[in-house]
Amino acid sequence: MPYCPQCHVEYQPGIVECADCVIPLVEGTPQFCHNCREFVRPDDTFCDNCGVLQQELPSDDTPECENHPDRNAIGGCVICGKPVCDECSTRHNGRIFCENDNHLSLHQGFVVAYTTSTDYEAEMIKANLEGASINAVVFNQHDHVYFTNMGALAMVNVMVPRSQLEEARDVINALINEEGLPGDEDDEKENA
Repeated sequence: MPYCPQCHVEYQPGIVECADCVIPLVEGTPQFCHNCREFVRPDDTFCDNCGVLQQELPSDDTPECENHPDRNAIGGCVICGKPVCDECSTRHNGRIFCENDNHLSLHQGFVVAYTTSTDYEAEMIKANLEGASINAVVFNQHDHVYFTNMGALAMVNVMVPRSQLEEARDVINALINEEGLPGDEDDEKENA
């Protein structure tokens, strides 16, 4: 059954475009995190919203903690994507963070405005946001040991202050329309 990758509404077979988002539908069933109920892509290892490991994996396939390679990760930091074990993780409001205290502080004031799998696209978005006087920060999951073998599955998040999210979305949408970027499947998801 087709569904919209942006708003996650399911459609009847034969419909090819979302009536609200005006983007092509994808085949399948939308999947949601078992912990926070936010949308997750089928190949996500960790939920982008809460950081929880998304599937039961055989012991050999479970990601290892970046700090303790002899331990299985329980999730990934929602800011940087770093795989962490129970000892290395900090939980706040149902989300997993790594041991970097700055990530928890940042998360309390910033939200994800755009997600991509390429560094250059994230940097282009950041530069355009900064040109519009919006503070933007890029966090790259490619920087971590586990994700170096994941290729395109590792995500790059562009984060902005919560108070500037709507303004940032306007800038990003204008850039997507102007440059023909693929758009962000998760830009509607606000990490509250």
